[in-house]
Amino acid sequence: MRTTRFILFLAVVTIAIFPPLFADHLIGQEAAKVFPSQPAANVYDEVARFISGLPCSTEPLKTLQESAEWINFSETLGKNWADLDTKRLQPMKTWADAEMAEANAATRVLFYPFGGPDFLTAFLLFPNADAYVLLGLEFVGKLPDFAKAMPQQVGNYTGNLMAALSDFFHKSYFITKNMNATLTGDKVDGVLPVICFFLEKTGHKIAGIKRSELLEKGELLEADFTVPKKRFRRPYGVRIDFMTGGSDRVRTVHYFSCDLVDDAFRKDSPLYLYLDNLRFETTFVKSASYLMHYKEFSNIRNMVLTKSRFVLEDDTGIPYRYFPAKDWEAQLYGEYIKPVSDFAGVEQKDLKEAYTDPTKVKKLPFHLGYHWGSSKDSILYFKRKAPPESR
Repeated sequence: MRTTRFILFLAVVTIAIFPPLFADHLIGQEAAKVFPSQPAANVYDEVARFISGLPCSTEPLKTLQESAEWINFSETLGKNWADLDTKRLQPMKTWADAEMAEANAATRVLFYPFGGPDFLTAFLLFPNADAYVLLGLEFVGKLPDFAKAMPQQVGNYTGNLMAALSDFFHKSYFITKNMNATLTGDKVDGVLPVICFFLEKTGHKIAGIKRSELLEKGELLEADFTVPKKRFRRPYGVRIDFMTGGSDRVRTVHYFSCDLVDDAFRKDSPLYLYLDNLRFETTFVKSASYLMHYKEFSNIRNMVLTKSRFVLEDDTGIPYRYFPAKDWEAQLYGEYIKPVSDFAGVEQKDLKEAYTDPTKVKKLPFHLGYHWGSSKDSILYFKRKAPPESR
C-alpha cells in the first residue's frame, strides 16, 4: 500500500514539474472532466465575473449587482474597456495575427518574466498557448469574499480595483509602487483578482484555482487554494485553469511571486530548477525596467536566450547585442528613441543604428510601453535560426 501511494505521489509531482510533456493529457482530458464539476470552481468564476462587471446568477452576487455601486462600476468599466479595446486591444490582435503567426502556431507555453499579472497582453499576442507562465514581485493574494458584503463595501472594492487597473488602462503597464499601494489586503488583495479580471474580460471561464509551492529541487507541489494565515515567502504561486465559452479545452495561467535578481534566482534555487526543466517556446518581455541589461540579472537573461525559440520584447528586455545575426533573425517594429528619464545608462546605440535600416523596420499600429506620452514605441521580434537546446 505504501509503495502504491509513493508511486502515485511521484506521478503527480512529475506532471507538475514537466507540464508541457503531459499537456495533452492534463488539458485535453482530466482537467476538463474534473474542474467544471467542482462547486468551488463555480464560486471562483462567479466572483471573477462580479469584479469584472459581468452579470452573475448566484447569491449574494445576484442581489449585490443590483446596487447602485455595482451598476456604476459596471457601466464605468464598460466604457473604459471599450475605449481600451478600440485604441489598443483590437489593433494589437490584428497585428499579432499577421506578424506572429509562426510563433503562435509553435507556442504551447508562453514565458513572461517581469510580466506581473498582465495576462491580457500575453493572451492577445499569443492566443493559442496551452499555458502562460507569468513572473512578478507582487504577492498572489485572494479573491474577495462578498458573502456578507454591503453595497458600500462593494463600492470600495470595485473603486480600488479600478485604481489598480488605471495605469495599465492608460499606459499599458503596471507601476510597481502604485500596485503596492492598491494590491493590499484591505483594498484589492494581490494579483489573483487582476488575473481573474483579465480572464473574464477576454471571454474565459475559470475552471479551478490551485496554490503552488516549489520544493528544494524544483518540484512543483500544488494543493487546493486556501487563504493563508500568513504571507508565503517567495517564490510561490498560483495556478488558474480556464476555459473558453463553448469549448472543453482547459488551459492554464501560472503566476509566481518571485525575485529574479541573481542572488535570489540562483542556478540551484527552486524556481530556477523548475523553469530550467520547463519547455517554453516563446518569451515575451515588456516594461521590464531594463533589468536584463544589468549583470545582476544575468541568470534570467541567459535562461531566456538558451531556451527560447522566439523572443518578443520591447527595448526594456534583453539588449539587442545579445541576439547576433548568426544565431537570430530580427524584425523591428515602431521607432526607437532614447529611454524615458526614469532610466539612465540603458540607451542602445547598436539598436538605434539598426532602426535606421528601413529593410529591418515595420510600422507598429498600437502603443505598448514606457513611451505612452509620445507613443513612439519599439518592439523587437527575434526568431532563432537553429533549434534551442532540447529539454
